[in-house]
Amino acid sequence: MEPKTFIVTGAASGIDRECARTLLKHDVRIAALDIKTDGLAAAFGRDNRVASIKLDLADPGSCHTAVEQGRKHLGTIDALLHFAAAWTGTRWEDSDAAEWARILSVNLTGTFLLTQAVARHMVAAKSGAIVLTASDSAKIGGIAGGPAYVASKGGVIGLTRSLARALGPHGVRVNAINPGAVDTPMTATWSDEIKRATAERTPLGRIARPDDIADVACFLASDAARFITGEVVEVNGGFYFD
Repeated sequence: MEPKTFIVTGAASGIDRECARTLLKHDVRIAALDIKTDGLAAAFGRDNRVASIKLDLADPGSCHTAVEQGRKHLGTIDALLHFAAAWTGTRWEDSDAAEWARILSVNLTGTFLLTQAVARHMVAAKSGAIVLTASDSAKIGGIAGGPAYVASKGGVIGLTRSLARALGPHGVRVNAINPGAVDTPMTATWSDEIKRATAERTPLGRIARPDDIADVACFLASDAARFITGEVVEVNGGFYFD
């Protein structure tokens, strides 16, 4: 049975927004979560299938509250598509404890707390699909991302496999995507030189569009992927072969 209710995080822009728009082509309802509520309003307007909810991943209370608000709108939570993250390009020699803690609190701790809150409902229902977002930077050491970002995304890979093992017996699947470079607000600060060099190194000859990643995320959340769990899917145009 195909999922009908989704929580999509980071839905105000980029991959996350494209994923929500792809899902809305079908008979679904969505709880769209983002720290930028004005961006959610601009993206989804008055679509009554979408509940726009504020999420601050750095705030443990917000992770729990946003999920509960989403569940109230949806009734049940069939799938979580989690893209929201913080990026930093600060080099190792310029990093400090405060930035390290900020990035990991959003990208790793926030991801765990959000997923934990969702998983409790899925375990009770004995079904569900969770798709997290890592990064190929965790495999290659980063292109423009600094060590805090790379380490946080490496943590998401480990978290994906741990949760897949723990939640599988309860009927809940957990997978992740490792995107390569994607044309989103997160890469808007990259220099033209870095973007050009990345495209030239990619066998498919370009960096990804948001829909390139969103389509794979939607597949992993769908019943077509019903026997896939614990996987980290590379979506990078051949930039990196695992």
